[in-house]
Amino acid sequence: MRRTTLADVAALAGVSRGTASRALAGDARISPPTTSAVQAAAEELGYVPNVAARSLRVRKSRVLGLLVPDLGDPVHAQVAAGFQTEAAGTGYSVIIIAAGSDIQAERRAMTVFIERATDGICLASCMLDPAEATPLAGPVPVAFLQPDHACRTGPPELLPRGTVVADDAAGIAQAVRHLLATGHRDIAYLGLDGRASDRLRRATVRRVLRADVDRSPRVVGLAGDAWTTPQAVGAALGPRPPDAVVCYDDKLALSLLDGLRMRGLTVPDDVAVTGFDDVPFARLSNPRLTTVATPVVEMGLMAARALVEAVESGDLPSAQVMPVELVIRESSGAPPSEASGSAVAGRSREAMTAGDPHSPGQRDDQATREHDEAGRHPHASLARTRARRVDDDADRGDRDDHPGEPRPALGQSRSDEPGR
Repeated sequence: MRRTTLADVAALAGVSRGTASRALAGDARISPPTTSAVQAAAEELGYVPNVAARSLRVRKSRVLGLLVPDLGDPVHAQVAAGFQTEAAGTGYSVIIIAAGSDIQAERRAMTVFIERATDGICLASCMLDPAEATPLAGPVPVAFLQPDHACRTGPPELLPRGTVVADDAAGIAQAVRHLLATGHRDIAYLGLDGRASDRLRRATVRRVLRADVDRSPRVVGLAGDAWTTPQAVGAALGPRPPDAVVCYDDKLALSLLDGLRMRGLTVPDDVAVTGFDDVPFARLSNPRLTTVATPVVEMGLMAARALVEAVESGDLPSAQVMPVELVIRESSGAPPSEASGSAVAGRSREAMTAGDPHSPGQRDDQATREHDEAGRHPHASLARTRARRVDDDADRGDRDDHPGEPRPALGQSRSDEPGR
């Protein structure tokens, strides 16, 4: 007598073989009526799973999936490089899909990863809700790197396990306070079309300005690809540009530098500009861009490490918030005096995050103070942000066109060559 197969069960239940397999395995993605129909068909036919064949099918593929919006973006490319390096070092291959910031494309990519039997999936800068992505993956662990979902704007302790994020709020707060310290008061925020990361950074600019100088920023929102049209970016500031602009990211900031130049405005003399991410081109622009550096390569490494750990142990590690760093260059202008310049870098981390209660750094610094009073050190700080002054002249030589410019003293200097 011929042995009943899974195909027989699927045919009787009126479903595909894959759906029948998932239903019998208790996959939550299969609806209860379909699961009941498959189970009834299996019972009627006396179906007994082939355990030996199943053991071969569930064997690890040693392949990880990485979903990013755009591999042409320098940040996403660096994330992918870090992720792939860590994966290769532990014997895993990587399938990379670029979804173009399209939530439907992200869902389709999840299906591809499951069909390719990946052992783990990382969603980097994706908009898909973690509460949807995790069930979609079934038993496959899912890590999230800089998720562009509303969960990103909440407290760090509520982030899903396996999440790796940068402390955006602390970095933006330092950029705003640096501009305030250089004498700027009319500060604008140039952002994108309201995605979660944009809302977080915009809200931080508002909080810091209200807390420190009781002012509100101008807010200018642009489409996601606006950075490709510098003239439009420069015009978006209106006929009377602000004193300074905090940009959502470096791409937008670099585009703004060009757009302001087209308007006959000089950076930083007419308008000071800051970015976010510290992409390689930020240190090559003219003027060189003040920005918030995020450890994107390291974050890619950590996301891959979290997935490998989950594959091996069955558990994803707790969410991790990575420290960021304000890198001060020419685009934000020199401090009005040596004294005020020293005050910015000399402030403690507690002072730098004061008035920003939503920043992970604010909460962690309380723990740091308590440990310091007892002569101890905390095991980890979620946001150890530091402001460092880049010594532009050290690696460029003295600039003849600014012979009388004072050398700013903003704490520890460092060389900022492209090979950093």
